[in-house]
Amino acid sequence: MLLETLGDTIENRILDFLIEGRGMDYGKKDIADGCDVSRPTIYKILPKLLQSGEIKTTRKIGRITFYSINIDNDRVKVLLKLEKLLLKESFASAEKTNASTVVSS
Repeated sequence: MLLETLGDTIENRILDFLIEGRGMDYGKKDIADGCDVSRPTIYKILPKLLQSGEIKTTRKIGRITFYSINIDNDRVKVLLKLEKLLLKESFASAEKTNASTVVSS
């Protein structure tokens, strides 16, 4: 839903993927696979998101660095509120559709 509202950019795909999986951390390959983008693209975009503070590194295991959404970042806080609002609207719309289906049956 965030991608429909904000636009389907690679940065937004990454943020959406990490927001959906908040509380977990992911390696670059996981992020690339989850966002359907190439790993070289991930290597190019992640530094920008790290610099802006929207994502953060969480740990390293060997040569693999793991990343997660930074819920303390102001932009991420706004995105989380927007996601919550979009979900509420979606559920309300679904309830209205279900209610009208039941009434017309």
